[in-house]
Amino acid sequence: MNSSDSTRLPTAIIGAGPAGLATAISLQRQGYPFPLLLFDAGRALSPRIGESIPPAATPPLKDLLGPFATRHLARHLVCPGSMSVWNSERPGHNDFLYDLSGQGYHLDRALFEQQLSQAVDWRGIQHYQGYRLLRAESREPGYKLVFRTPDAREESIRAGFVVDASGSASVFARKTGVARNLLDEVLFACALFSAHDKDISLHHSLIEATENGWWYGARLPDNRMILTLCSDRAQVKLHRYQQPRAWLDALKQTLWLRHQLPSSISQTPAETLEILLRPAFSSILSAVAGERWLAVGDAAACYDPISSAGITKALLQGQQAAAAMVQYALSGEGSALAGYQDRVFADFNQYAGVRRQLYHGERRFWNAPFWRRRRGDSGDGLI
Repeated sequence: MNSSDSTRLPTAIIGAGPAGLATAISLQRQGYPFPLLLFDAGRALSPRIGESIPPAATPPLKDLLGPFATRHLARHLVCPGSMSVWNSERPGHNDFLYDLSGQGYHLDRALFEQQLSQAVDWRGIQHYQGYRLLRAESREPGYKLVFRTPDAREESIRAGFVVDASGSASVFARKTGVARNLLDEVLFACALFSAHDKDISLHHSLIEATENGWWYGARLPDNRMILTLCSDRAQVKLHRYQQPRAWLDALKQTLWLRHQLPSSISQTPAETLEILLRPAFSSILSAVAGERWLAVGDAAACYDPISSAGITKALLQGQQAAAAMVQYALSGEGSALAGYQDRVFADFNQYAGVRRQLYHGERRFWNAPFWRRRRGDSGDGLI
């Protein structure tokens, strides 16, 4: 596939989360010579959960949002860093004050993806919403893709190159026979609250390790707050953390976190609370690039949110994937795609090492089942 190819088949980007949107914008900015088609299947899991991003995400975000960056970022909350109780009874601090990359942010996740989507539309990239991939077949010089449309029709297109940005489902890669390797899976039990207390002064991300998992809390725009218990399927089933009363009881048993929260949260009636369960994988495809395709973001590799790297990874990989695709389009040589794959593999190996250090670093609950499973030294496997 090079720019002299007379077929001029478009490139299909399957998935319109942060990774897919970042890839589309970066391709257009880097002068990619083929038409772009962005397919958004819609999100089965809603609402979108807010997330905090570190300063490392600021430079790629400004590149992607372009002239709208300052205005868009002002609609999110500045995050000065994190406070965590991990392998200690006293909180530790990780402050962003002196980070030269920029500021961290607590995101309104739905707004964040809307802003990236607007940047795609502003650049004139064709954006198909409600298109779900049904089949993918190799057809020289590319692929035949069959989608289910919003009005329940089947529609096929020819694509000279495919970007799988479909999240952990990796729908294109899986349909073409690429296996996914699972390292671990945790479950997040999340709840959203209104932060009514006028004197609330929480700006940091808050983290506390407990016997059966670890807690994460953060303020969100529009006077909201998210609280999340990270555990695993065995603990969720045993302690019924999907039930509001059990979840609230677990929150009240935290040693430090419960004292940092607005009083309105601890007084929330269980019958008014909704607990959202979300799986979070540590996994990677056996190949993240191949003949006229590559995967990006969670479709390529998923990180445990303990790494705080999910969105940052998606944005940076979108830029890296675009650079590799432009080089491939101009030269026709597969070395650019192979180099991209090597980088994704290397980044995942580095993440796996950091994850191991973090889970091994909490020694107060060394023999508790959740922590033994994360270390991989229990008799019932990693998950």
